[in-house]
Amino acid sequence: MSKRSQELASVGYPLEVTIRYGSLEKKITGAPEDVAKSVLSFLTSLIPQLELASRLVLSVDLSKLANACEGIVAITPEGVVVTVPTEGLADRELLLLHLAKEKMAELTGKSTSDTVQASALIAATKRSSGTVAGRLSELCAESLAERKGKGEYHVTTLGLHIFQEQVLPKLRKNQGAA
Repeated sequence: MSKRSQELASVGYPLEVTIRYGSLEKKITGAPEDVAKSVLSFLTSLIPQLELASRLVLSVDLSKLANACEGIVAITPEGVVVTVPTEGLADRELLLLHLAKEKMAELTGKSTSDTVQASALIAATKRSSGTVAGRLSELCAESLAERKGKGEYHVTTLGLHIFQEQVLPKLRKNQGAA
């Protein structure tokens, strides 16, 4: 311990550092040099685990999603709308579009919730209640959507990822047809 660290610690000024990452938390208190060594040691042991975990974590960058939706989805005073034809989409893709659209409405403050009533999906897609119920069941079984309440559904992170990777390219092709 350096003379300065000893002086700081002896006058009652220990350094206190709290490191938080997700559910992991480590509190280190002591002389500045000792704290610095402990923080470095902690991070050195944690970084390989964090690097591995970061490769396994699925997340959707919402700014990239917004950029990808440019020209396909628009925010109006009334809410979020689709500006390209959707006729070429399969029923499940169409439902995923409307679930993702509601998530975007919530993120932009146009809606207070990211859930959609099954009846609203029936109206938006112009599909029968049986078709919508069957496709919603499939989407939930594949963890692309979740049932949140009686007849309410929302898109999952995996669902947004699949929407971005599979549905948006099809809509982008339709963009020229609009």
